[in-house]
Amino acid sequence: MMTVFEEIKKQTLTLMTAALAFVAALIWKDAISAWLAPLYGSAEGASSLTIAALVVTVVVVIVTIVLAKLLAPKEAKEASK
Repeated sequence: MMTVFEEIKKQTLTLMTAALAFVAALIWKDAISAWLAPLYGSAEGASSLTIAALVVTVVVVIVTIVLAKLLAPKEAKEASK
């Protein structure tokens, strides 16, 4: 049975992960739009937006893994030992 504190940690992890994923999605949207821009306009900055999207994605994955390990329930930590 989860305590209130463990449930708060779980929900916080879920919300933080969702927020980071949202940021990555916004950057990917801009990168994809820039690559498709030649169909309807200028493609300036497509390469830099794609690189930024890749970097942000890697950072989001790393932060998510770290947060998951830090905020994992006790049972999961004990089972992984």
